[in-house]
Amino acid sequence: MTIKYSPLPDIKSRVVLAPLIPVTFINGQYEFPTLALVDSGATGAIISTIIAEDLHINWREIPTNLGFSVGANLRSHRFNNLYAEISNNKFQLTVGIIEGIAPYKCILGQADIFQRAKITFQGFKKQFEIIFREFN
Repeated sequence: MTIKYSPLPDIKSRVVLAPLIPVTFINGQYEFPTLALVDSGATGAIISTIIAEDLHINWREIPTNLGFSVGANLRSHRFNNLYAEISNNKFQLTVGIIEGIAPYKCILGQADIFQRAKITFQGFKKQFEIIFREFN
Protein backbone atom coordinates (compact mmCIF):
# COMPACT_ATOMS: atom_id res chain seq x y z
CA MET A 1 0.00 0.00 0.00
CA THR A 2 1.31 3.47 -0.86
CA ILE A 3 0.59 6.34 1.53
CA LYS A 4 1.10 10.04 0.83
CA TYR A 5 2.97 12.06 3.44
CA SER A 6 0.61 14.12 5.63
CA PRO A 7 1.04 17.40 7.51
CA LEU A 8 2.27 17.02 11.08
CA PRO A 9 -0.72 18.03 13.22
CA ASP A 10 1.12 19.93 15.97
CA ILE A 11 3.07 22.37 13.78
CA LYS A 12 0.82 25.33 12.96
CA SER A 13 3.33 27.89 11.67
CA ARG A 14 4.11 25.99 8.45
CA VAL A 15 3.24 22.75 6.72
CA VAL A 16 5.66 19.93 7.51
CA LEU A 17 4.90 16.74 5.60
CA ALA A 18 5.82 13.43 7.24
CA PRO A 19 5.17 9.68 6.89
CA LEU A 20 2.01 9.31 8.97
CA ILE A 21 -0.06 6.14 8.93
CA PRO A 22 -3.62 5.53 10.17
CA VAL A 23 -3.50 3.18 13.15
CA THR A 24 -6.01 2.00 15.73
CA PHE A 25 -4.59 1.17 19.14
CA ILE A 26 -6.56 -1.49 21.02
CA ASN A 27 -6.58 -2.30 24.73
CA GLY A 28 -9.24 -4.91 25.44
CA GLN A 29 -12.58 -3.34 24.50
CA TYR A 30 -11.12 0.17 24.14
CA GLU A 31 -9.91 1.55 20.82
CA PHE A 32 -8.17 4.78 19.80
CA PRO A 33 -7.84 5.59 16.07
CA THR A 34 -5.15 8.14 15.18
CA LEU A 35 -2.21 8.86 12.91
CA ALA A 36 1.22 7.57 13.90
CA LEU A 37 4.58 8.82 12.68
CA VAL A 38 6.54 6.00 11.02
CA ASP A 39 10.06 6.70 12.29
CA SER A 40 13.02 4.60 11.15
CA GLY A 41 15.16 6.30 13.80
CA ALA A 42 12.90 5.33 16.70
CA THR A 43 13.75 2.12 18.53
CA GLY A 44 10.14 1.44 19.49
CA ALA A 45 6.61 2.72 19.82
CA ILE A 46 5.49 5.60 22.01
CA ILE A 47 2.11 7.08 22.83
CA SER A 48 1.05 10.09 24.88
CA THR A 49 -0.62 9.85 28.27
CA ILE A 50 -3.83 11.20 26.66
CA ILE A 51 -3.98 8.21 24.30
CA ALA A 52 -3.20 5.86 27.22
CA GLU A 53 -6.03 7.35 29.28
CA ASP A 54 -8.52 7.02 26.41
CA LEU A 55 -7.47 3.34 26.21
CA HIS A 56 -8.12 2.98 29.97
CA ILE A 57 -4.46 2.28 30.75
CA ASN A 58 -3.68 3.39 34.29
CA TRP A 59 -0.20 4.63 33.37
CA ARG A 60 0.36 6.33 36.75
CA GLU A 61 0.44 2.86 38.35
CA ILE A 62 3.20 1.63 36.00
CA PRO A 63 6.78 2.21 37.24
CA THR A 64 8.50 5.27 35.78
CA ASN A 65 11.59 4.98 33.61
CA LEU A 66 13.86 7.91 32.87
CA GLY A 67 15.26 8.23 29.38
CA PHE A 68 16.18 10.69 26.69
CA SER A 69 15.59 11.50 23.05
CA VAL A 70 17.28 13.89 20.66
CA GLY A 71 15.55 16.92 22.13
CA ALA A 72 14.62 16.10 25.73
CA ASN A 73 14.78 13.98 28.83
CA LEU A 74 11.71 11.79 29.17
CA ARG A 75 9.62 10.09 31.82
CA SER A 76 8.02 6.97 30.43
CA HIS A 77 5.95 3.99 31.50
CA ARG A 78 6.36 0.67 29.67
CA PHE A 79 3.13 -1.09 28.70
CA ASN A 80 3.41 -4.56 27.14
CA ASN A 81 -0.09 -5.59 26.12
CA LEU A 82 -1.26 -3.05 23.56
CA TYR A 83 -2.43 -4.00 20.08
CA ALA A 84 -2.20 -1.95 16.91
CA GLU A 85 -4.23 -2.42 13.76
CA ILE A 86 -3.08 -0.99 10.44
CA SER A 87 -4.96 -1.79 7.25
CA ASN A 88 -6.38 -5.09 8.61
CA ASN A 89 -3.00 -6.11 10.08
CA LYS A 90 -3.27 -6.50 13.85
CA PHE A 91 -0.22 -7.02 16.04
CA GLN A 92 0.82 -6.76 19.67
CA LEU A 93 3.41 -4.21 20.70
CA THR A 94 5.13 -2.77 23.70
CA VAL A 95 4.82 1.00 24.01
CA GLY A 96 6.42 3.68 26.08
CA ILE A 97 3.76 5.96 27.50
CA ILE A 98 5.54 9.32 27.51
CA GLU A 99 4.67 12.13 29.89
CA GLY A 100 4.58 15.69 28.61
CA ILE A 101 4.45 15.15 24.84
CA ALA A 102 1.77 16.61 22.57
CA PRO A 103 -1.63 15.16 23.47
CA TYR A 104 -2.21 12.86 20.51
CA LYS A 105 1.37 12.07 19.52
CA CYS A 106 2.46 8.55 18.75
CA ILE A 107 5.38 7.00 16.94
CA LEU A 108 5.95 3.54 15.50
CA GLY A 109 9.58 2.45 15.20
CA GLN A 110 12.02 -0.37 14.58
CA ALA A 111 10.86 -2.78 17.31
CA ASP A 112 7.28 -2.84 16.07
CA ILE A 113 6.23 -1.85 12.55
CA PHE A 114 9.66 -2.36 10.96
CA GLN A 115 9.64 -5.97 12.21
CA ARG A 116 6.29 -6.62 10.53
CA ALA A 117 6.53 -4.78 7.22
CA LYS A 118 8.84 -3.66 4.46
CA ILE A 119 8.76 0.12 4.39
CA THR A 120 10.18 2.14 1.52
CA PHE A 121 10.36 5.90 1.98
CA GLN A 122 10.12 7.94 -1.22
CA GLY A 123 10.75 11.43 0.10
CA PHE A 124 11.15 12.87 -3.39
CA LYS A 125 7.55 11.79 -4.10
CA LYS A 126 6.36 12.68 -0.56
CA GLN A 127 5.06 9.15 -0.03
CA PHE A 128 6.03 5.78 1.40
CA GLU A 129 5.13 2.21 0.65
CA ILE A 130 4.36 -0.40 3.28
CA ILE A 131 4.05 -4.13 2.61
CA PHE A 132 3.14 -6.28 5.61
CA ARG A 133 4.83 -9.66 5.99
CA GLU A 134 2.83 -12.86 5.97
CA PHE A 135 3.01 -14.66 9.31
CA ASN A 136 2.28 -18.38 9.54
